[in-house]
Amino acid sequence: MPAMEFFQSQHITEDNENGIKEILTYVNFNRTRNLSVILFSLNVIFLFIDYINKVKGLWVIDDNYKYLFYSHLVLGLVTLLYSLVYYRITDSSASDITILQKSYAIIFVSFILSLSAIISGWIDQKIHGQITVYVIICITIAVVYNYKPKIIAFLYGLSWVAFMILVTIGQKDSNIRQGHYLNASLLVVISYFLSTVLYKLKIQELMHKYYLENIVTERTKELQIANDLLTREIFEHKRAEEEILRLDRLNLIGKMAASISHEVRNPMTTVKGFLQLLKIKQDSRDKEYFDLMIEELDRANCILSEFLSISRTKSTMHGWHNLNDIVTSTLPLIQADALNNDKSLLVELNNVPDLQLDIQEIRQLLLNLVRNGFEAMSSGGQLKIRTFSSNREVTLGISDEGSGIEQDILEELGTPFFTTKEQGTGLGLAVCYGIVSRHNGRISVETSPKGTTFYVNFELSK
Repeated sequence: MPAMEFFQSQHITEDNENGIKEILTYVNFNRTRNLSVILFSLNVIFLFIDYINKVKGLWVIDDNYKYLFYSHLVLGLVTLLYSLVYYRITDSSASDITILQKSYAIIFVSFILSLSAIISGWIDQKIHGQITVYVIICITIAVVYNYKPKIIAFLYGLSWVAFMILVTIGQKDSNIRQGHYLNASLLVVISYFLSTVLYKLKIQELMHKYYLENIVTERTKELQIANDLLTREIFEHKRAEEEILRLDRLNLIGKMAASISHEVRNPMTTVKGFLQLLKIKQDSRDKEYFDLMIEELDRANCILSEFLSISRTKSTMHGWHNLNDIVTSTLPLIQADALNNDKSLLVELNNVPDLQLDIQEIRQLLLNLVRNGFEAMSSGGQLKIRTFSSNREVTLGISDEGSGIEQDILEELGTPFFTTKEQGTGLGLAVCYGIVSRHNGRISVETSPKGTTFYVNFELSK
């Protein structure tokens, strides 16, 4: 595909188009300074040559040498003025371009073309009949500046008219005059064509630059989005692995519980029965020992019951129930615990759809989480129970006003036999995680020094 077709096929936004205009104006502005410095330096040489011509007596022989000196003097003053003015109105970037800077370069180009037309069309015609100065300036302007075709046509057209008038006055030889007419016309057409081609190439270069910048920006955004998605997926994958590891531990413990619980319970029941018989036959002074042994057996049996409840293979009685009804039916027990622990209770139940639940297990889950919340708070603390639904889930939230959970402890929540309580078994939360797992739910925890909230999320049936 040719380069021209490639660039023309690119889409450029209005902002980029305005940016290109500002860049071109900024370039023309800076090039005016450079050109004025170069012309001022050359003009010093021209003035020196004028001085030599004066010493040779050429000024006396031909007044036009004097007029040539005046034109050089004007050129020197204007170029010096432009060089000094540049530093008074310069800005740091293309976006800072002002109207003064836009007119700064155009006026200079108009002046240089007009002065070259005067020198070549009038003064040089009197001296040696050449238009060299006008040729050089026209080509220089076409190469140095990047203006729209309309602007450059106006500038060249204005100088061409001035040249034609002056050469008509200055050149008496009709043949030479006709040749100058033709040469100047061709020169203006060629300069205009050259300027237009260079302008379009510059536009295409800047368009290509913006096109590439837009591609880079778009690809950067796409890569950022992909990176965010990948990071999220890695995080979700890691969390899923941790959850699978936790569930595997619970499953292993559950299977162990299911296989040995009955074998352990049977001899314990037998021992308890004989202890009760012996208690009746013994003296009253020994009954307290029997009571203690029976109490410890009951406690061991309770631990086994909790241990067994962790099992994923434990049979459940799922039915369609409303979470609010289960919370409401359990409230008397919770309120009694709150009263005994000198804590207050706040219940906020929102409308939630029915779920397939095992009532007894959800009650056990609720009581375990509530009692943990009570134990985490000092006297006077408030426990909050909430239910709500969102994003295809029904959520049970239990919030306390304790001191929060440390990060290293937070990572171990739900691990069997892990506890921070002196008399704890480390099975309470493990039981909760087992119950939630059997209901295809999940537990999430938010904690801070102002308190902790356990969220139990149940998926709505599809």
